[in-house]
Amino acid sequence: MPNSKISYCDRFIIFLFSIFPISILIGNLFINLVILLISLLFIFKLIKKDFNNFDFKENYIIFFLLLFFFLSLVVNVIFSNNIYLSYPRVLKFFFVIFFILAFKLLITKYSTNLDNVYKIWNIIFFVVIADLIFEFFVGYNSLGQKSVMPGRLGSFTGQESVVGGYILAFCLISLSFIYNKFKNNLINILIAIFFITISFFIGERANFIRTLLAIILFIFFIYEVSLKNKIISVILIFVSICLLFLNLNSDYKQRYFKQLKYLFTPNGITNYLENSQYGAHRNVAKEIFIDNPIFGVGIKNFRTESPKEKYDDLDHNKNQGRVANHPHQIYYEFLSETGLFGLVSFIIFITYSIFLSLKNYIKKRNIFQFSAIVYVILSILPVIPTGSFLATYASALFWINYAIMMGYNTRD
Repeated sequence: MPNSKISYCDRFIIFLFSIFPISILIGNLFINLVILLISLLFIFKLIKKDFNNFDFKENYIIFFLLLFFFLSLVVNVIFSNNIYLSYPRVLKFFFVIFFILAFKLLITKYSTNLDNVYKIWNIIFFVVIADLIFEFFVGYNSLGQKSVMPGRLGSFTGQESVVGGYILAFCLISLSFIYNKFKNNLINILIAIFFITISFFIGERANFIRTLLAIILFIFFIYEVSLKNKIISVILIFVSICLLFLNLNSDYKQRYFKQLKYLFTPNGITNYLENSQYGAHRNVAKEIFIDNPIFGVGIKNFRTESPKEKYDDLDHNKNQGRVANHPHQIYYEFLSETGLFGLVSFIIFITYSIFLSLKNYIKKRNIFQFSAIVYVILSILPVIPTGSFLATYASALFWINYAIMMGYNTRD
Protein backbone atom coordinates (compact mmCIF):
# COMPACT_ATOMS: atom_id res chain seq x y z
CA MET A 1 0.00 0.00 0.00
CA PRO A 2 1.43 3.46 -0.87
CA ASN A 3 2.62 5.53 2.05
CA SER A 4 0.07 8.25 1.28
CA LYS A 5 -2.72 5.88 2.30
CA ILE A 6 -1.21 4.91 5.61
CA SER A 7 -2.86 6.57 8.59
CA TYR A 8 -0.75 8.30 11.22
CA CYS A 9 -1.80 5.64 13.70
CA ASP A 10 -0.51 2.86 11.44
CA ARG A 11 2.68 4.79 10.70
CA PHE A 12 3.37 4.97 14.42
CA ILE A 13 2.69 1.24 14.86
CA ILE A 14 5.14 0.47 12.03
CA PHE A 15 7.73 2.78 13.59
CA LEU A 16 7.37 1.19 17.02
CA PHE A 17 7.79 -2.31 15.60
CA SER A 18 10.86 -1.09 13.72
CA ILE A 19 12.57 0.03 16.92
CA PHE A 20 11.35 -2.88 19.05
CA PRO A 21 14.76 -4.67 18.96
CA ILE A 22 16.37 -1.47 20.26
CA SER A 23 13.89 -1.29 23.15
CA ILE A 24 14.89 -4.85 24.12
CA LEU A 25 18.51 -3.74 24.37
CA ILE A 26 17.71 -0.57 26.32
CA GLY A 27 15.79 -2.28 29.12
CA ASN A 28 12.51 -3.40 30.60
CA LEU A 29 10.95 0.05 30.88
CA PHE A 30 11.31 0.69 27.15
CA ILE A 31 10.16 -2.83 26.25
CA ASN A 32 6.99 -2.39 28.26
CA LEU A 33 6.46 1.13 26.89
CA VAL A 34 6.69 0.01 23.25
CA ILE A 35 4.38 -2.97 23.83
CA LEU A 36 1.90 -0.75 25.66
CA LEU A 37 1.89 1.92 22.95
CA ILE A 38 1.45 -0.59 20.12
CA SER A 39 -1.35 -2.30 22.03
CA LEU A 40 -3.17 0.93 22.83
CA LEU A 41 -2.92 2.06 19.22
CA PHE A 42 -4.37 -1.25 18.06
CA ILE A 43 -7.18 -1.02 20.64
CA PHE A 44 -7.86 2.54 19.44
CA LYS A 45 -8.17 1.22 15.88
CA LEU A 46 -10.44 -1.51 17.18
CA ILE A 47 -12.74 1.04 18.81
CA LYS A 48 -12.72 3.23 15.70
CA LYS A 49 -13.31 0.17 13.48
CA ASP A 50 -10.39 1.33 11.35
CA PHE A 51 -9.46 -2.03 9.84
CA ASN A 52 -9.63 -2.02 6.05
CA ASN A 53 -8.33 -5.27 4.58
CA PHE A 54 -7.97 -6.86 8.03
CA ASP A 55 -10.12 -9.99 8.29
CA PHE A 56 -11.07 -10.60 11.92
CA LYS A 57 -12.68 -13.92 11.04
CA GLU A 58 -9.29 -15.09 9.84
CA ASN A 59 -7.65 -14.06 13.10
CA TYR A 60 -10.15 -15.21 15.69
CA ILE A 61 -8.13 -18.39 16.37
CA ILE A 62 -5.06 -16.36 17.34
CA PHE A 63 -7.17 -14.15 19.58
CA PHE A 64 -8.93 -17.00 21.35
CA LEU A 65 -5.71 -18.96 21.85
CA LEU A 66 -4.12 -15.91 23.47
CA LEU A 67 -7.28 -15.24 25.48
CA PHE A 68 -7.30 -18.85 26.70
CA PHE A 69 -3.73 -18.54 27.96
CA PHE A 70 -4.44 -15.14 29.49
CA LEU A 71 -7.45 -16.49 31.42
CA SER A 72 -5.33 -19.38 32.73
CA LEU A 73 -2.91 -16.77 34.11
CA VAL A 74 -5.81 -14.85 35.66
CA VAL A 75 -6.90 -18.02 37.46
CA ASN A 76 -3.36 -18.39 38.75
CA VAL A 77 -3.45 -14.87 40.20
CA ILE A 78 -6.56 -15.79 42.20
CA PHE A 79 -4.69 -18.64 43.89
CA SER A 80 -1.31 -16.87 44.13
CA ASN A 81 0.47 -16.69 47.49
CA ASN A 82 1.26 -13.06 46.75
CA ILE A 83 -1.12 -11.46 44.28
CA TYR A 84 0.91 -8.26 44.20
CA LEU A 85 3.88 -10.14 42.76
CA SER A 86 1.78 -11.99 40.18
CA TYR A 87 -0.72 -9.54 38.73
CA PRO A 88 1.73 -7.14 36.94
CA ARG A 89 2.99 -9.94 34.68
CA VAL A 90 -0.55 -11.11 33.97
CA LEU A 91 -1.71 -7.58 33.23
CA LYS A 92 1.26 -7.12 30.90
CA PHE A 93 0.24 -10.20 28.96
CA PHE A 94 -3.19 -8.65 28.34
CA PHE A 95 -1.43 -5.99 26.27
CA VAL A 96 0.80 -8.61 24.63
CA ILE A 97 -2.37 -10.06 23.07
CA PHE A 98 -2.99 -6.84 21.10
CA PHE A 99 0.74 -6.45 20.41
CA ILE A 100 0.64 -9.81 18.61
CA LEU A 101 -2.54 -8.92 16.72
CA ALA A 102 -0.93 -5.63 15.67
CA PHE A 103 1.95 -7.53 14.09
CA LYS A 104 -0.61 -9.62 12.24
CA LEU A 105 -1.96 -6.31 10.92
CA LEU A 106 1.48 -5.50 9.50
CA ILE A 107 1.66 -8.86 7.74
CA THR A 108 -1.88 -8.58 6.37
CA LYS A 109 -2.08 -4.92 5.42
CA TYR A 110 1.46 -3.55 5.09
CA SER A 111 3.69 -6.23 3.59
CA THR A 112 5.97 -3.67 1.93
CA ASN A 113 6.43 -1.81 5.18
CA LEU A 114 7.01 -5.11 6.98
CA ASP A 115 9.91 -5.80 4.65
CA ASN A 116 11.40 -2.47 5.73
CA VAL A 117 10.84 -3.44 9.37
CA TYR A 118 12.81 -6.65 8.79
CA LYS A 119 15.52 -4.61 7.08
CA ILE A 120 15.83 -2.30 10.09
CA TRP A 121 15.91 -5.30 12.42
CA ASN A 122 18.72 -6.78 10.34
CA ILE A 123 20.74 -3.56 10.54
CA ILE A 124 20.26 -3.44 14.32
CA PHE A 125 21.25 -7.10 14.57
CA PHE A 126 24.53 -6.51 12.73
CA VAL A 127 25.25 -3.44 14.89
CA VAL A 128 24.95 -5.72 17.94
CA ILE A 129 27.28 -8.26 16.30
CA ALA A 130 29.83 -5.55 15.52
CA ASP A 131 29.61 -4.41 19.14
CA LEU A 132 30.19 -7.98 20.34
CA ILE A 133 33.28 -8.32 18.15
CA PHE A 134 34.58 -5.03 19.51
CA GLU A 135 33.98 -6.22 23.09
CA PHE A 136 35.67 -9.57 22.43
CA PHE A 137 38.90 -7.93 21.34
CA VAL A 138 38.92 -4.83 23.57
CA GLY A 139 37.29 -6.15 26.76
CA TYR A 140 34.37 -3.72 26.80
CA ASN A 141 31.75 -2.71 24.28
CA SER A 142 31.39 0.50 22.28
CA LEU A 143 29.58 2.18 25.21
CA GLY A 144 32.23 1.14 27.72
CA GLN A 145 30.07 -1.62 29.21
CA LYS A 146 31.43 -5.06 29.96
CA SER A 147 30.32 -8.35 31.41
CA VAL A 148 31.31 -9.12 34.99
CA MET A 149 31.40 -12.86 34.26
CA PRO A 150 34.61 -14.42 32.90
CA GLY A 151 34.12 -15.97 29.48
CA ARG A 152 30.94 -13.98 28.76
CA LEU A 153 30.14 -11.03 26.52
CA GLY A 154 27.33 -8.62 27.30
CA SER A 155 27.32 -6.05 24.47
CA PHE A 156 24.53 -3.51 25.06
CA THR A 157 23.02 -5.64 27.86
CA GLY A 158 26.07 -4.78 29.98
CA GLN A 159 26.54 -6.55 33.28
CA GLU A 160 23.32 -8.53 32.85
CA SER A 161 25.09 -10.40 30.04
CA VAL A 162 21.95 -11.78 28.38
CA VAL A 163 22.74 -10.87 24.78
CA GLY A 164 22.94 -14.56 23.83
CA GLY A 165 19.15 -14.77 24.01
CA TYR A 166 18.92 -11.71 21.76
CA ILE A 167 21.18 -13.30 19.14
CA LEU A 168 19.14 -16.51 19.28
CA ALA A 169 15.85 -14.61 18.87
CA PHE A 170 16.92 -12.63 15.81
CA CYS A 171 19.55 -14.78 14.06
CA LEU A 172 17.05 -16.80 11.99
CA ILE A 173 15.04 -13.68 11.18
CA SER A 174 18.27 -12.13 9.90
CA LEU A 175 19.16 -15.27 7.92
CA SER A 176 15.66 -15.28 6.42
CA PHE A 177 15.98 -11.65 5.33
CA ILE A 178 19.44 -12.25 3.84
CA TYR A 179 18.26 -15.40 2.08
CA ASN A 180 15.37 -13.51 0.46
CA LYS A 181 17.75 -10.83 -0.79
CA PHE A 182 20.80 -12.90 -1.77
CA LYS A 183 20.40 -16.38 -3.20
CA ASN A 184 24.12 -17.21 -3.09
CA ASN A 185 24.22 -20.42 -1.04
CA LEU A 186 27.91 -20.14 -0.15
CA ILE A 187 27.48 -16.65 1.26
CA ASN A 188 24.38 -17.71 3.20
CA ILE A 189 26.13 -20.72 4.76
CA LEU A 190 29.20 -18.66 5.67
CA ILE A 191 26.99 -16.06 7.36
CA ALA A 192 25.20 -18.86 9.25
CA ILE A 193 28.53 -20.22 10.48
CA PHE A 194 29.57 -16.68 11.42
CA PHE A 195 26.43 -16.29 13.58
CA ILE A 196 27.19 -19.58 15.35
CA THR A 197 30.73 -18.39 16.04
CA ILE A 198 29.44 -15.13 17.53
CA SER A 199 27.01 -17.07 19.74
CA PHE A 200 29.88 -19.26 20.91
CA PHE A 201 32.03 -16.28 21.91
CA ILE A 202 29.15 -14.76 23.88
CA GLY A 203 29.61 -17.62 26.32
CA GLU A 204 25.98 -18.36 27.20
CA ARG A 205 26.07 -22.13 26.88
CA ALA A 206 22.32 -22.86 26.80
CA ASN A 207 21.66 -20.16 24.21
CA PHE A 208 24.66 -21.31 22.19
CA ILE A 209 23.24 -24.84 22.04
CA ARG A 210 19.87 -23.49 20.91
CA THR A 211 21.47 -21.17 18.34
CA LEU A 212 23.54 -24.05 16.98
CA LEU A 213 20.47 -26.27 16.64
CA ALA A 214 18.40 -23.44 15.13
CA ILE A 215 20.92 -22.63 12.41
CA ILE A 216 21.56 -26.29 11.57
CA LEU A 217 17.80 -26.76 11.11
CA PHE A 218 17.71 -23.64 8.95
CA ILE A 219 20.54 -24.95 6.77
CA PHE A 220 18.88 -28.34 6.29
CA PHE A 221 15.33 -27.17 5.63
CA ILE A 222 15.77 -23.82 3.86
CA TYR A 223 18.99 -23.68 1.86
CA GLU A 224 18.57 -25.13 -1.61
CA VAL A 225 21.80 -27.09 -1.76
CA SER A 226 22.47 -30.80 -2.01
CA LEU A 227 22.27 -33.00 1.06
CA LYS A 228 25.99 -33.69 0.67
CA ASN A 229 26.85 -30.01 0.89
CA LYS A 230 24.51 -29.56 3.85
CA ILE A 231 26.27 -32.37 5.71
CA ILE A 232 29.65 -30.88 4.82
CA SER A 233 28.46 -27.52 6.15
CA VAL A 234 27.40 -29.05 9.46
CA ILE A 235 30.71 -30.92 9.75
CA LEU A 236 32.52 -27.65 9.03
CA ILE A 237 30.57 -26.00 11.85
CA PHE A 238 31.54 -28.68 14.37
CA VAL A 239 35.19 -28.71 13.24
CA SER A 240 35.30 -24.93 13.61
CA ILE A 241 33.88 -25.20 17.13
CA CYS A 242 36.43 -27.88 18.07
CA LEU A 243 39.27 -25.70 16.77
CA LEU A 244 37.91 -22.82 18.82
CA PHE A 245 38.05 -25.04 21.90
CA LEU A 246 41.75 -25.68 21.33
CA ASN A 247 42.72 -22.05 20.78
CA LEU A 248 40.60 -20.05 23.21
CA ASN A 249 41.64 -18.50 26.47
CA SER A 250 41.25 -20.33 29.78
CA ASP A 251 37.85 -18.76 30.56
CA TYR A 252 36.24 -20.29 27.47
CA LYS A 253 37.94 -23.63 28.02
CA GLN A 254 36.59 -23.62 31.56
CA ARG A 255 33.01 -22.78 30.55
CA TYR A 256 32.67 -24.96 27.46
CA PHE A 257 34.98 -27.88 28.13
CA LYS A 258 36.05 -28.40 31.73
CA GLN A 259 32.68 -27.60 33.31
CA LEU A 260 30.69 -29.67 30.80
CA LYS A 261 32.91 -32.62 29.89
CA TYR A 262 31.48 -34.87 32.63
CA LEU A 263 27.99 -34.46 31.13
CA PHE A 264 29.12 -37.02 28.57
CA THR A 265 30.17 -39.58 31.18
CA PRO A 266 27.84 -42.29 32.61
CA ASN A 267 25.07 -40.58 34.64
CA GLY A 268 26.66 -37.27 33.66
CA ILE A 269 23.47 -35.20 33.54
CA THR A 270 22.26 -36.61 36.85
CA ASN A 271 25.61 -35.90 38.51
CA TYR A 272 25.67 -32.40 37.05
CA LEU A 273 22.23 -31.57 38.43
CA GLU A 274 23.17 -33.03 41.81
CA ASN A 275 26.23 -30.81 42.04
CA SER A 276 25.10 -27.51 40.52
CA GLN A 277 22.93 -24.56 41.45
CA TYR A 278 20.75 -25.29 38.43
CA GLY A 279 20.03 -28.66 39.98
CA ALA A 280 19.28 -27.03 43.33
CA HIS A 281 16.80 -24.63 41.69
CA ARG A 282 15.00 -27.53 40.02
CA ASN A 283 15.03 -29.62 43.17
CA VAL A 284 13.33 -26.96 45.27
CA ALA A 285 10.94 -26.22 42.39
CA LYS A 286 9.93 -29.88 42.46
CA GLU A 287 9.29 -29.70 46.20
CA ILE A 288 7.27 -26.49 45.81
CA PHE A 289 5.16 -28.24 43.17
CA ILE A 290 4.60 -31.25 45.45
CA ASP A 291 3.37 -28.90 48.17
CA ASN A 292 1.19 -26.92 45.71
CA PRO A 293 0.30 -29.34 42.89
CA ILE A 294 -2.81 -27.75 41.38
CA PHE A 295 -2.11 -24.01 41.09
CA GLY A 296 1.48 -23.65 42.34
CA VAL A 297 2.54 -20.73 44.52
CA GLY A 298 1.80 -18.02 41.97
CA ILE A 299 3.58 -16.33 39.09
CA LYS A 300 6.84 -14.67 40.21
CA ASN A 301 6.49 -16.28 43.69
CA PHE A 302 9.35 -18.78 43.36
CA ARG A 303 11.69 -16.05 44.60
CA THR A 304 9.79 -15.76 47.89
CA GLU A 305 8.96 -19.45 48.30
CA SER A 306 12.36 -21.03 47.65
CA PRO A 307 14.11 -19.33 50.65
CA LYS A 308 11.57 -20.67 53.17
CA GLU A 309 12.92 -22.62 56.11
CA LYS A 310 10.95 -25.76 55.30
CA TYR A 311 13.22 -26.30 52.28
CA ASP A 312 16.47 -25.91 54.25
CA ASP A 313 16.99 -29.67 54.65
CA LEU A 314 16.36 -30.82 51.10
CA ASP A 315 18.61 -33.65 49.95
CA HIS A 316 20.78 -31.85 47.44
CA ASN A 317 24.52 -31.11 47.44
CA LYS A 318 23.96 -27.43 46.56
CA ASN A 319 20.75 -26.85 48.48
CA GLN A 320 22.22 -23.75 50.12
CA GLY A 321 22.25 -22.17 46.64
CA ARG A 322 18.63 -23.05 45.80
CA VAL A 323 17.27 -19.51 46.19
CA ALA A 324 16.73 -17.66 42.91
CA ASN A 325 14.22 -15.49 41.09
CA HIS A 326 13.09 -18.49 39.03
CA PRO A 327 14.06 -22.18 38.58
CA HIS A 328 15.97 -21.56 35.29
CA GLN A 329 13.89 -24.11 33.37
CA ILE A 330 10.51 -23.36 31.84
CA TYR A 331 8.68 -26.53 32.94
CA TYR A 332 9.90 -26.33 36.52
CA GLU A 333 8.84 -22.68 36.51
CA PHE A 334 5.32 -23.53 35.37
CA LEU A 335 5.02 -26.48 37.78
CA SER A 336 6.21 -24.55 40.83
CA GLU A 337 4.44 -21.26 40.07
CA THR A 338 1.29 -22.32 38.22
CA GLY A 339 0.94 -26.01 39.10
CA LEU A 340 -0.60 -28.65 36.87
CA PHE A 341 -3.39 -26.27 35.85
CA GLY A 342 -0.97 -23.70 34.49
CA LEU A 343 1.37 -26.20 32.86
CA VAL A 344 -1.42 -28.07 31.08
CA SER A 345 -2.95 -24.77 29.93
CA PHE A 346 0.40 -23.64 28.55
CA ILE A 347 1.01 -26.95 26.77
CA ILE A 348 -2.43 -26.80 25.13
CA PHE A 349 -1.85 -23.19 24.10
CA ILE A 350 1.65 -23.65 22.69
CA THR A 351 1.23 -27.05 21.02
CA TYR A 352 -1.91 -25.96 19.17
CA SER A 353 -0.18 -22.74 18.12
CA ILE A 354 2.78 -24.71 16.75
CA PHE A 355 0.47 -27.22 15.04
CA LEU A 356 -1.45 -24.46 13.23
CA SER A 357 1.75 -22.73 12.18
CA LEU A 358 3.45 -25.90 10.93
CA LYS A 359 0.33 -26.76 8.96
CA ASN A 360 0.36 -23.31 7.35
CA TYR A 361 4.12 -23.40 6.70
CA ILE A 362 3.83 -26.68 4.83
CA LYS A 363 1.36 -24.97 2.48
CA LYS A 364 2.92 -21.50 2.18
CA ARG A 365 6.64 -22.11 2.80
CA ASN A 366 7.25 -18.69 4.32
CA ILE A 367 10.76 -18.79 5.76
CA PHE A 368 10.11 -16.06 8.33
CA GLN A 369 7.36 -18.26 9.73
CA PHE A 370 9.71 -21.26 9.68
CA SER A 371 12.34 -19.26 11.58
CA ALA A 372 9.83 -18.29 14.26
CA ILE A 373 8.53 -21.86 14.57
CA VAL A 374 12.06 -23.11 15.17
CA TYR A 375 12.67 -20.42 17.79
CA VAL A 376 9.43 -21.17 19.65
CA ILE A 377 10.10 -24.92 19.67
CA LEU A 378 13.68 -24.48 20.89
CA SER A 379 12.48 -22.08 23.59
CA ILE A 380 10.32 -24.78 25.15
CA LEU A 381 12.79 -27.67 24.99
CA PRO A 382 13.06 -29.53 28.30
CA VAL A 383 16.34 -30.03 30.22
CA ILE A 384 18.21 -27.01 28.75
CA PRO A 385 18.20 -24.02 31.17
CA THR A 386 16.01 -21.02 30.33
CA GLY A 387 15.28 -17.55 31.61
CA SER A 388 12.02 -16.78 33.35
CA PHE A 389 9.31 -17.24 30.73
CA LEU A 390 7.11 -14.28 31.73
CA ALA A 391 9.96 -11.93 32.69
CA THR A 392 10.05 -8.82 30.51
CA TYR A 393 13.27 -9.44 28.54
CA ALA A 394 12.73 -13.14 27.84
CA SER A 395 9.04 -12.73 27.07
CA ALA A 396 9.71 -9.87 24.64
CA LEU A 397 12.00 -12.13 22.61
CA PHE A 398 9.51 -14.98 22.75
CA TRP A 399 6.35 -13.02 21.90
CA ILE A 400 7.83 -11.22 18.90
CA ASN A 401 8.75 -14.60 17.44
CA TYR A 402 5.35 -16.01 18.39
CA ALA A 403 3.77 -13.03 16.60
CA ILE A 404 5.74 -13.88 13.45
CA MET A 405 4.93 -17.58 13.76
CA MET A 406 1.19 -17.03 14.09
CA GLY A 407 0.95 -13.89 11.98
CA TYR A 408 1.54 -15.69 8.69
CA ASN A 409 -1.28 -18.20 9.28
CA THR A 410 -4.16 -17.97 6.82
CA ARG A 411 -7.46 -19.80 6.45
CA ASP A 412 -6.97 -20.99 2.87
